[in-house]
Amino acid sequence: MNPEKWVFNLLLSFLFLRICTSIDTLTTNRSIKDGNVLVSSGETFALGFFSPGNSSRRYVGIWYNKIPEHTVVWVANRNSGINGTSRVLSLNGDGNLVIYDNTRRCTVWQTNASAVSFSARLLDSGNLVLFQGDRGSGGGVWQSFDHPTNNVLPNMKIGLDRRTGLERFLTSWKSRDDPSTGEYSFRLELNELPQLILFKGSTRIWRLPTLLGTAKAEDMAMGRQMGRVLFGPWRPMFAYGRCGAYGFCDPNNGQDFECACLPGYEPKSTEEWNLRDASGGCIKKRRELSMCGIGEGFVEVADTKIPDSSKAHVWMSLSMHECKDECLRNCSCLAYTRAEGREGAICVTWYENLMDVKRYVRRFLDGGLDLYVRVDAVELAQRRKSRRLKQKKVAVVVASVVLTSLLFIILVGWLVMKKRRRGIDIQDSDEENVELPIFDMVTLAGATNNFSDTNKIGKGGFGSVYKVILFGYMAPEYAIDGLFSTKSDIFSFGVIVLEIMSGKRNRKFHHADHDLNLLGHAWKLWMDGKAFELIDPVMEGSFPMSKVLRCIQIGLLCVQKCPEDRPTMSSVVIMLVSDIVVLPQPNQPGFYIERTSKETHERSQAQYSPSINEVTMTHLEAR
Repeated sequence: MNPEKWVFNLLLSFLFLRICTSIDTLTTNRSIKDGNVLVSSGETFALGFFSPGNSSRRYVGIWYNKIPEHTVVWVANRNSGINGTSRVLSLNGDGNLVIYDNTRRCTVWQTNASAVSFSARLLDSGNLVLFQGDRGSGGGVWQSFDHPTNNVLPNMKIGLDRRTGLERFLTSWKSRDDPSTGEYSFRLELNELPQLILFKGSTRIWRLPTLLGTAKAEDMAMGRQMGRVLFGPWRPMFAYGRCGAYGFCDPNNGQDFECACLPGYEPKSTEEWNLRDASGGCIKKRRELSMCGIGEGFVEVADTKIPDSSKAHVWMSLSMHECKDECLRNCSCLAYTRAEGREGAICVTWYENLMDVKRYVRRFLDGGLDLYVRVDAVELAQRRKSRRLKQKKVAVVVASVVLTSLLFIILVGWLVMKKRRRGIDIQDSDEENVELPIFDMVTLAGATNNFSDTNKIGKGGFGSVYKVILFGYMAPEYAIDGLFSTKSDIFSFGVIVLEIMSGKRNRKFHHADHDLNLLGHAWKLWMDGKAFELIDPVMEGSFPMSKVLRCIQIGLLCVQKCPEDRPTMSSVVIMLVSDIVVLPQPNQPGFYIERTSKETHERSQAQYSPSINEVTMTHLEAR
């Protein structure tokens, strides 16, 4: 190969490699001019000059590199925008980052590193760090994460560094076109129980107790103009002190107005509350009644965002009982709560205005705390009386349901046992006897069509076995296979229910349009969406249609062909006494068959002639 061509290709490859490799580091010999950028090693973030919105002024900032919408997360010279296009970001002789104008004589912005640095590197976390070594070998001496603007990134901290005295907090932009410091700030307020506060100037407009979960950096950002702290699905939070002192904000109360007063308190101005203005808060109901040593106590307010903790006191390692006693022995203590903190269980007590108490919003916070509010003896007695009345009502309702269920079960059991024990008058009664009676030869011959082979269903050790079709209360598995279980009683009960609903007997049922028995007729109407046609005319108007149809559905569930599909008696009781239980759709009932024209004729004639029970019988033969 031609040596000159080989050298040229090597040089071209080297230049191409340099162009394609992302530059993430500044050194004393390498600066950034307007139009150039630093890109982090993973190409997540970029640093360079930009103009926000419709502004023509230039700023140095960090933004997401691969997001189509230009999203700036940090601004260096936010309060010192530059006009013109000739600007430079570089390291000066002291090792500080400096933004110069085009003459390099006027410093627009610079860092205040505590030691001399030799490089500045943009990390893939979005953090710009000054290092003492070329690739960070000497450690960092300054980082942009210590000077946040309006965004929190993962691994960025908010609060006071007690070692250096540096406070990290967020501040909003003035507008979309102006990144300079706005009027909103978001800070960690340090007291015995720290809390995150959103300020408008010096006024609190939103608060998050640290006990209710630390806001994750990746879920939180400060709105540039409107001063909103947004979390998760980007919903604005409720305003600080929405319901005033001693007020309680419950956005889930189902009312038009979310404000109420804490236990033992009432609105300070009823007129203002009627106008949906609760800023005046609440006052003690019985101001003349002391809450110090004369029978006072505490009322629980469950699942709360606890009150403003600016003046709260924290006690370490106290049990719930000890926490209550600690608050009770101090007449100035207005409320207490107990929670698991980072260093174990803590007790928190309040001694001044209970401000900004809210119902825990499940979709937002990790968990609410139970707040115990101090009330006078009268309020405590009234609350206890009300609670006892509620408990009595619940007990009465439970006892009524249980008693009704027991009576119903006893009634059903009595009916079933009565059916089993009752004999059948073959000539004069339509009822069937579960116990097999003694039949004469004429009856047996008639029932088996003179021992016809068409009615023969098998042969056993004692001779041939002949059938009839049983249209009574006997379950099909018992009538055909002799298998009996509790589900057989359920079948009998279902037949009774359908007979009551229709006012007709299953055994002697006849319909002009088909040859189905009562079970088949009820099933056909149910499948056709005409179950109401089964109802006895005598019952019409006496009961709500929904309850009657529910009883029909329960009856059909009880007479399903497969025993496994039928409900248990306890389930039937629950279905009958509770309207909130969702009923499944019934399957085909047992004995869902059309009778022959001869059987239909015989059954229609049975209205005017003695009936013949059709049962399984055995014809004896010699072995």
